[in-house]
Amino acid sequence: MPITVLGAGSWGTALALQLAKKNRTVNLWGRESENITNLIQTRENKQYLPNIFLPKNIVIFSELNAALKDAKEVLIAVPSDNLREILIKMKSLNKNFDIWWASKGFEVNTGLLPHNICEEIFDENQKMAIISGPSFAIEVAQNKPTAVTIASKNKAFSKYLASNISDLSFRAYTSHDITGVEIGGAIKNILAIGAGISDGLDYGDNSRIALINRGLAEMQRLGVALGADNNTFLGLAGMGDLVLTCTSNLSRNRRFGLAIAKGKTISEAKLEINQVIEGITATAAMHNLSKKMQIDMPICTTINNILFNGLNPENAAKALMSRELQSE
Repeated sequence: MPITVLGAGSWGTALALQLAKKNRTVNLWGRESENITNLIQTRENKQYLPNIFLPKNIVIFSELNAALKDAKEVLIAVPSDNLREILIKMKSLNKNFDIWWASKGFEVNTGLLPHNICEEIFDENQKMAIISGPSFAIEVAQNKPTAVTIASKNKAFSKYLASNISDLSFRAYTSHDITGVEIGGAIKNILAIGAGISDGLDYGDNSRIALINRGLAEMQRLGVALGADNNTFLGLAGMGDLVLTCTSNLSRNRRFGLAIAKGKTISEAKLEINQVIEGITATAAMHNLSKKMQIDMPICTTINNILFNGLNPENAAKALMSRELQSE
């Protein structure tokens, strides 16, 4: 039975390549018709993963229902704001799917995490999991050693997924804390924008590590309030993903922050990067959620004010540094 990967961007294609190494048929679906046509013709995702070719056991689809027809296991790798739409379409097929996702972020209007959306559309007994952690798609596709976390409330399901995607270059650890892993994946993108802004202003290494460390405290504060295990944020899906995304220029969120610091508008920066920047929508959703829950998140709130309220980045730094002194 094939596994279906929904989303033919960089991460979806990289995960399809990894799963194909396990000698399974992988159905890869994407909504961008031009990209899919090129994939079928060249077996190369030139837009996202150039010079890496897809093996024969990856079958490419442009039609969603066809990609799902013979599959029970579905890995979703679309931007988080498209997740609900995909799950609703899957639900309409009246099939029993085992679902996992690589999408990171909150739903903007509701503040829901991916597993909350999945439970709302299916039910709490739906077999579901998230794969997350410090992993750039290009390095996974190049078979460079990578470690990630797969989290599910269903321990047997997370172990099954880990064993079916792991090999000598890709190692998956398991977790029961799906909430914590999802929050780590969402907040780290926001903080990576902040790290990019800091470095774009040439504030140096001290500033970057302060932002990472105090940003981690904000991540933990929100996560624990939502029922996550505090220790999750010290692992791969927390501190690991946070440090990677804040310090490497392979990070599109960090590059977006660098562009904002140089005076680019959001539209100009997005056009320059030409990939989905999930930290933008995550910032708006986090701001709404933290206000609703009355969780103090000064760094993330400041990034929200830079992006959406016209706050000058240099003035933002001064405001953060002049806050009332407090204990850690």
